[in-house]
Amino acid sequence: MTTATKVHWLGMIGTFFGCLAILAAVLPTWVLPIVMPPAPVDKVVVDTAQKIKVRVVAKAKGVEYKEAERKPDWYGVISAAAVTLGALAIVLAAISFVAREPWRFAGVAATLGAGAILFQFSLMVAGALIAILLIAALLNALGISL
Repeated sequence: MTTATKVHWLGMIGTFFGCLAILAAVLPTWVLPIVMPPAPVDKVVVDTAQKIKVRVVAKAKGVEYKEAERKPDWYGVISAAAVTLGALAIVLAAISFVAREPWRFAGVAATLGAGAILFQFSLMVAGALIAILLIAALLNALGISL
């Protein structure tokens, strides 16, 4: 008599989505700058100044300004995918746990999903802290105290 092993689909799919979420969370941070390097700062500043100039001239002439078509922001797209896949992994982990699949599947899926989401938020918090420190240093250099 052979017993067939039960496949725990919800936990396995949740773990798969959690792995994809971790990959999507790490990809824009380390791999995307290598594949698509960011534009130099001076080029960004010149382009921004040119756009402002064109917009001011259009406003002065009374002509409606039409903004140029934007390129997709791959960092934003992949970051949103990481958070979405992480949330999906957590939901599937909860369903897997409720369906009484082995807790390891649910635990791994939930941990991977939460890790991907926390990684994205930690990058935002780090960016905000750096911005606050730069503003504080600038205000200090100007002699302005809060």
